[in-house]
Amino acid sequence: MKRLASLLILLSAALAAAPATGARAGEAAPRRVVSINLCSDMLALELADPGTVKSVFRVTADPEDSPVADLARRLPLNNATAEEILSLNPDLVLAHRYTSPFTLAMLKRAQVPVVQVKDAADFEDIRDNVRAVAAALGHPERGEAWIARFDASLARSARMAPRHPVRAVIYQDLGGAAASGTILGALLDHAGFENVVKASSGGGFINLSIEELIGMRPDFVAVGVYRAHEPSLAHELLVHPALRDYTARFARTVELPAKLWTCGTPFVTEIADRLAAARDEFAAARVN
Repeated sequence: MKRLASLLILLSAALAAAPATGARAGEAAPRRVVSINLCSDMLALELADPGTVKSVFRVTADPEDSPVADLARRLPLNNATAEEILSLNPDLVLAHRYTSPFTLAMLKRAQVPVVQVKDAADFEDIRDNVRAVAAALGHPERGEAWIARFDASLARSARMAPRHPVRAVIYQDLGGAAASGTILGALLDHAGFENVVKASSGGGFINLSIEELIGMRPDFVAVGVYRAHEPSLAHELLVHPALRDYTARFARTVELPAKLWTCGTPFVTEIADRLAAARDEFAAARVN
């Protein structure tokens, strides 16, 4: 009851202040931006005016999770609760499509503008996220400039599929393998690999046991790594002796840090570069 009472007080204050906020009427760029998800944080910290982002999600300050941790450490961190957000009196909240419906409902009642980013299944989704956040921050030109850099980087890492395909898989904690309909699947295609994982309708990730993966006989195994130095049951599958023996004898491998691909942002170009370099190694080996 105490939590609900405090939330109602904050909500009443926010409702009272709402008509005076010029940003809601489109008169000015927002000056008090609160971002409550790692994926929106990554975009906001690259696109917003200095000093306008007042808080970001707590995970964003952790370098194991975030490529913008250095920027996030300078800011107050939040847990994405409605009480925290409203207490900061934001004129814009950046969130994710899967942000808590309760939190989103409270922000709507408080008449706080919210822009949500989405998971990326392809490169166009990334461009959409950049444009949405840049426009909400009042700087669409910054979004277009970042997209131009993104596209130029992708052009440099694009590789044609060879006549004899290089069979590849991206494998991550708990045995998840990336198929079409995921940004990792799009990145494999982009780098000229043939994904051995054929998705069911709708694409996405599928679960593969070590035996199933080896049975597909991939030439290349890219390992999606999350907190590699912290022991966990989820990570154990990636260091299984059978997988290590297979990659040592029959396949090349590379690690792909999860913090670069878990969100639909232009930071995935670093993954594209790693995959392109691996693809070049295959091409060089075949020539020699």
